[in-house]
Amino acid sequence: MRQAFGVGSMVCVALMTAAACTSVLGDFTVSEAGASSAGGSDACATGTADCDGNPDDCEVNLLDDPQNCGACGAVCLDGGACSATGCSGATEIARGFPSIEAPNANLLTVYQGEVYWTAGEGMGGSVQKVSVLGGAVTTLAVGQNAPYGIAVNQHGVFWSNLNDKDVLMVDRNGARASQVLFNSNFATLGVAADETAVFWAQRAAGIGTPGDGSLIGQILMPGEWADDEFLEVSDASPHLIALDQEHVYWVDRSLRGTVNQTHRQTRDTKRLADEQPFPYAIAVDDDHVYWTTSPRGDLSSDVSAVMRAPKGGSEDAVAVWTADEDDDVAHASPDCIAVDGLDEFVYWTDQGAPRVMRKLKDGTGRARPLYEGGTPRGIALAGGFVYWADESSGTIRKLPR
Repeated sequence: MRQAFGVGSMVCVALMTAAACTSVLGDFTVSEAGASSAGGSDACATGTADCDGNPDDCEVNLLDDPQNCGACGAVCLDGGACSATGCSGATEIARGFPSIEAPNANLLTVYQGEVYWTAGEGMGGSVQKVSVLGGAVTTLAVGQNAPYGIAVNQHGVFWSNLNDKDVLMVDRNGARASQVLFNSNFATLGVAADETAVFWAQRAAGIGTPGDGSLIGQILMPGEWADDEFLEVSDASPHLIALDQEHVYWVDRSLRGTVNQTHRQTRDTKRLADEQPFPYAIAVDDDHVYWTTSPRGDLSSDVSAVMRAPKGGSEDAVAVWTADEDDDVAHASPDCIAVDGLDEFVYWTDQGAPRVMRKLKDGTGRARPLYEGGTPRGIALAGGFVYWADESSGTIRKLPR
């Protein structure tokens, strides 16, 4: 059915929002007052910033301070040096904000120079954003019940609340209260968006359990109804999703799962791969679809992997990387994945090792760890950087590609 409320007249949720916030990053408290794109005062000379909120001085040199490298609170990790081009290694651009009890950072996306992410595992969850440079964190919504998938377009920020079983929206500045786009009887998971539509994945039961109510839903932008009849998939357990101009791509996270392509106009669905052990995350570039598999429990015959298949379904799926390639890693477990058309590599987070990984898309050569440590989860590419969320610390990090 179609929900009886659309984007233009949505039911409001009684949640607090904040247009700008203060967070402690590095050695300074980043103040929102007079903040520039670098997280400091507009009155400061180029390359300097007021990071402590004292208007009498511009005490930080953004070009050589590893605690405020390029922006207030952008911290060079692991002893990295700061220069005019940024940190020599990884940079932490936001951390553990605002939930002390559950700082977990979950999934993230990058849109027009800002990183957006979901945080928290229960009722204390939130939706946040920060400049790609770092600086003051903006809280867009609080009081969320296990926020999970997230997407952004010109119309707003969209996310799923796993426990409340709904899909919500807020404007990109957090100036208005969150609005419910769709409320379900079942768990809502992956969310993906472009400028014309938002899609979400919904499963009827637990992971890998199909049933009536499992579906891919669609909301046309702007002002159209939430349509939970875009695609009914009662024989699958849909999880995370990806888009291109013509299709929606989604995984069936089951013991013998599938990777699927659904046409956005005709809604015809093609299976691109089957017999995949618990596929989790999915991404697409111009020609191929990529996904991660992370077997659950004692499945000794199944190996965690990064896979790919051509969009047209003309060839079988092949492994770009498998866990048994890393003889020195006992518990490799690929999680989220990212690709784009500007890069010859596929990137993914590995929570088992833990690390952020990169390998040539065609599977040749060796996989390279870009960063090791933490609990990396959501991952995205933008400009010359790879961004990821560190789940346990609630931090957002970036590294040159």
